[in-house]
Amino acid sequence: MSAMPPDEYPNRVARARDLMRERGLDGLIVTDPVHYGYFTGQKVPAWMKSRPAIFVLPLEGEPALITWSGPEMFCRLYDMPFPSWVQDRRIYPEVPFTDAPRVDWGVAEIVRERGLESGRLGIELGRETWLGIPYDDYELLREQLPKVRFVDSGPVLWGCRLIKSEWEIDCMRQACAIGGRAWQRMFEGLRPGISVPEVQRQVLAFYTEEGADITSEPPMVFGATGEGRTFQKGDVLYIDGGCSVSGYRMDITRRAVFGKPSPRQLAEHDGMWDLLWEIIERMVPGTPVSEIFAFSQARLAARPEFRNYSDHPAKRIGHGIGLENEPPSISGTDKTVLEAGMVLTPEPKIESEDGLVNPEEQVVVRAGGPEVISPVPDWRLYEVN
Repeated sequence: MSAMPPDEYPNRVARARDLMRERGLDGLIVTDPVHYGYFTGQKVPAWMKSRPAIFVLPLEGEPALITWSGPEMFCRLYDMPFPSWVQDRRIYPEVPFTDAPRVDWGVAEIVRERGLESGRLGIELGRETWLGIPYDDYELLREQLPKVRFVDSGPVLWGCRLIKSEWEIDCMRQACAIGGRAWQRMFEGLRPGISVPEVQRQVLAFYTEEGADITSEPPMVFGATGEGRTFQKGDVLYIDGGCSVSGYRMDITRRAVFGKPSPRQLAEHDGMWDLLWEIIERMVPGTPVSEIFAFSQARLAARPEFRNYSDHPAKRIGHGIGLENEPPSISGTDKTVLEAGMVLTPEPKIESEDGLVNPEEQVVVRAGGPEVISPVPDWRLYEVN
């Protein structure tokens, strides 16, 4: 895996500031752990959400971060660099570091130092954004800065994260290659009687051997009808998810049948993947995701033998992908227009006797046409003999 280019974080900050100017923001306060890691480089595990990590980015001037004392301690004791490029670091001791019902994390002090106490500041207040501090603490911040106008930062945060750099795309390409090899190895070792947990443990082990992040999660695996969740002859194994590389995720599906597939099983599998390829052809810059959803709906309406999962416009047939499952949703309720550099995982769905049939590939939107970065394992229904 290639090292992160030195201009990756400066480019993210520059993009954020361009979007801030467009929206009249004087500063950005980032409290969601994933957004925080995206801008600062310091990863915050999900289980550590009780310890807030905050990034403050003024439109002009030096940014600052706020985090707990642990990272600094480990770096000092083990002679390691601090895991962020941000130089202005405000370190609080631990949580709870006060018995007060509301905590002052030091954000107001930074805002005043940057001369933004009467400014318009973005913070996570809207859809697809989440405050990483307790709401009581946010109320305290508003009281400390009575002249500040707080607005939703979502358009800036997602305006940055939806358009991937080539390095981010390469991370996902590597994740798909590693995860694909792991799934292929798992498929080749399948036998009747294997259980769902065994499949998941094998895949996790193969992820590690192939070089994925050690924090990669097990895939979802369904379809076993035998006692103890074991696969029997005629069962269709469904696997969904993938590993990650440098935090960037793979998310695809594949299926395997134990024994010879029936004509129905082949028709469902091949028919849905044919639909997926048609959908992918339409994933070009300038196309609204709602139009892609409508196209899929029309195609499935012409196949009455297929039971379409998406019986409501909100039941999406795909989503963005990156550090997590991201916007946009390929649905009838999302008005996002595709742009070059977006990465999505289209997945139209039908409900079958065997469970869910939802072909899913990882696709980069390119000016010259869509790029599928998940060619392994092969999309065809794998036969376990």
